[in-house]
Formats: sequence, structure tokens, C-alpha cells
Amino acid sequence: MFLPIASTGRTATSYVAEALNRVPGLVALHEGHLGNDSGPDVLPMVNLDNFHCFKSEDRAAVVVSSKRSRQILDDACTEHGGRLLIDVAYYNSVLLAEILRQMPETHAAIIVRDCESFVRSATWFTGSDPMPVGWPDPAKPLDAREKFISMGRIRPTGGVAAESWAEWGAVERNIWLWLETNRLLCNTWEEFPDRVHFLDFRELVAEPTSVLARLLATIGCPLSVGETAILRESLEAAHTRQNERHGGYQLGPSDQWSATQRQFLVDAQAEIEERIRSLSNVQR
Repeated sequence: MFLPIASTGRTATSYVAEALNRVPGLVALHEGHLGNDSGPDVLPMVNLDNFHCFKSEDRAAVVVSSKRSRQILDDACTEHGGRLLIDVAYYNSVLLAEILRQMPETHAAIIVRDCESFVRSATWFTGSDPMPVGWPDPAKPLDAREKFISMGRIRPTGGVAAESWAEWGAVERNIWLWLETNRLLCNTWEEFPDRVHFLDFRELVAEPTSVLARLLATIGCPLSVGETAILRESLEAAHTRQNERHGGYQLGPSDQWSATQRQFLVDAQAEIEERIRSLSNVQR
């Protein structure tokens, strides 16, 4: 079995992968490798394919068939002694629909966080960001890691956003990133309403054990009482080891943003909230 989990990032993805991987029978990866960034690599790298797959569904189909095929996934799961392979990754947002098309038995999960807190946590304005997710300020000098990760990050390919991109700073670019990524996730949910499972980031933070155990039961991989206890202990242990972002939120709250930035935020949040309400009603 395979469970891809997708989000904008900054949704506890490395924390979730680390904890799930400690449960016997679960092989949980973060962006294709065990142990977060420490490796080893288990699945072929697709990070640099991310933007190309965003631009082209045909490219996404090729990447899934060549780098996320059923054979590759089954071999990885078997090699590591699992009954379920999980990959928690930002790049899954552009691959998710094609994974579900090519693997009719597979389910997926999406995690959605509110826009403001994502944008505030998505980038550092100064210093080397140890876990870069969002777009940096255009004027910021980037280290080698930040440059590498930015190579695959999605950006507008047309329309008003593309025309405005050069003038936008980190706030506008990361609101767009949040909006466009969650549009992709909602589009996939709409296409596969019975196979995409929505996780609210607030609930995941508040009750991670019950949220993840319920997800696993829903996809046909329920945990025993003992396994649930291991998951709970693993989540607690993983939380204590999470990378503390010493730079904190370097961007202030939205009441300190410009009126244009606040309106962009409000419009983006309202669009995705409406999509989630609508899709949740369909799933019921």
C-alpha cells in the first residue's frame, strides 16, 4: 500500500513522517527519504521536477510513471519491511492527481494550514533558512541549499501573477504559493472525492494521534491498540526533537502588512475556505 501526503509545507510534515516511521509496519518518508534530510534516499528524487510538473500534466504523468511507479513503491516498501509506504512531501501537490490516476487503489491525504501563519513561517528575511519552504525576499542573498530548493519551487507561468511577479516581495509571492498549492490540492480532492482525505492543520496539531490513526483506519490500514500507543509516544518524542527555528517568525502579523497585501490574503483565504466547505459537503 502507498499513501502520499501533500501540503504547502510548514504543516508538520517532517514531524508526521518521523513519528509514523517509528510504528512497526509503516515506512514513512519525508520527501522520499528516511530521517528527514539525513537520508537515506528511498525513492528517486523528484524535487527538481516540481516546477516542470506544475507547468505540464504530461510531464507529471511521465515523472509518476518513471519515478513513482507501483513497482518502485512496492519494492521500497518490501525492502524496508513495511505493509504501508508513506511519503509526506510538498512536491506531492503537483503529482497527487496523476498518482491517483495511475494507481486506482491508492488513497491520499492533504493538509491545509491557514494562509497568514503559513506566509509568516514560510521564509526568513535574514540568515540561512535551515528548512526553506516559501519564496525568499527577492533581495535576500541565498546560500547553496536555499538556491537548490528554489529551483523546483512553483511560480506563475502566465496571467496577472506572472506580470506582477518581479514587483512582488516575499509576502505576495508566498500568498500566491499558498493559494496555488491549495488550489491544486482542492482540484485533486474534487477529482477524487472518495480517495483524498482532508486533514485540518489545527486538528493535526491539537490531536495528532487521533487524526493520524483515523486516517490510517480510513484507508484500510488500522492500528492496533499497541501500535496506537507507539504512535502517540513517537509523536511526543518527535515533537521534542523538532528543529526549533531560531529565527522565529521574521515577518510580522498581517495587521502590519500593506492594505494591498492584506486584501490579497483575505481573498486567498476566502477562496480556499469556500472550496474546503464545498468539498467537505460532497464527501459527506
